[in-house]
Amino acid sequence: MRHSKTNKHFMPVAGAVVAAGSLLVASACSTSATPKVARGAKAPQTVKFKWGTFHLASRIESKIKAHKPLVMDLSFQALSEPGAPALLRAGLQRGAAWAKHRYGVTIKVNLIGTPETDPPSQISQIQSLVSAGQVDCVGVEPVTPGAFLKVINTTMQSGVPVMTVNTDSPASHRIAYYGVNDTAPSGRFFTGKIAGDFTVAWARAHKVKLTSAALITGDTTASWAQGRMQGWLSTVKKAFPKMSVVGTPTNAFTTGYDPAQINSKMSAFMTGHPNVQFYFDSDWGAAVIAQLIGSRHLKGKVYTLGFNVDSTYLKDLQQGTLIGTIDQRYDLQAENFVKGCAQFLLGGVVPKTPFQYLNPSIWTPANVAKAIKLYNSIPGALG
Repeated sequence: MRHSKTNKHFMPVAGAVVAAGSLLVASACSTSATPKVARGAKAPQTVKFKWGTFHLASRIESKIKAHKPLVMDLSFQALSEPGAPALLRAGLQRGAAWAKHRYGVTIKVNLIGTPETDPPSQISQIQSLVSAGQVDCVGVEPVTPGAFLKVINTTMQSGVPVMTVNTDSPASHRIAYYGVNDTAPSGRFFTGKIAGDFTVAWARAHKVKLTSAALITGDTTASWAQGRMQGWLSTVKKAFPKMSVVGTPTNAFTTGYDPAQINSKMSAFMTGHPNVQFYFDSDWGAAVIAQLIGSRHLKGKVYTLGFNVDSTYLKDLQQGTLIGTIDQRYDLQAENFVKGCAQFLLGGVVPKTPFQYLNPSIWTPANVAKAIKLYNSIPGALG
């Protein structure tokens, strides 16, 4: 589950630009056997998975043979959320353009979902579109993984391929997951380790000895938040074993996601913990923490690192009160979903692993100009 905040765009600023990490999809290790496509088939009429056999719907097979346009819908949890929907739509369009160039087939893409987070209504919408034969490949953001098991499995049973995006439902029969790796420490691009490695490298480069830290999150019950915090903590403690820590990955200080509440809660927390030197936030709170660092004249004494991007983050990076933010790139997640569907339906390509992890970008004061240029190029990307 990912949240955003409303903010305005920033104009690009001068400064050195450091290249961000690779933005290509990469496969993680998997314990399941690679599925096999039926011999001689271009489109995967029959694919054997560990859980059973997928049979492509005849109507979709007919459309592919006739070179007709295909429809790919991505279901997102909250369309009224600022920022994320715009990025997802931009990614869908890029993916469609890629598929048209590679396969010569027109792809019609749609971002669907509910205005606010409402799993039952989101599930009902998916079911209606599938039952009406109006979609040829479905992307799902299963905000509550267990609740989406049935709709994912029944959609696959009906012959319509399903991919998960941004959040995963690994127990379901989905073909692949496109997003960052928040929960598999042994997999590639594990965000917790990426954040930890960045923190250690930053501390050494700036000659900062980390002595105390606090774990902050919007939702301490979320598996993705716990994974990020555990990965960061394990990595940083190896480099700074004597560092004291307030909170644990399963019992971190929880702020929720409303900016006003985050500000109030973190202000009280920082007052009550004057000795905390470093704040690691698993999601949106770092932007507010950085502002508090600035207003309390603690720049250069107290530091913070977080996740995601909006204009507040960019301003904090410009001011140097935020050492960095891990960006999960909604646009690339959506783009890779469309590419995965196109490769599956038009190229007969089944992912070698269901975990198609994305290498996130890391924005810092050194490369914030690049981030501003990127997000200003997508209308609505910053809310």
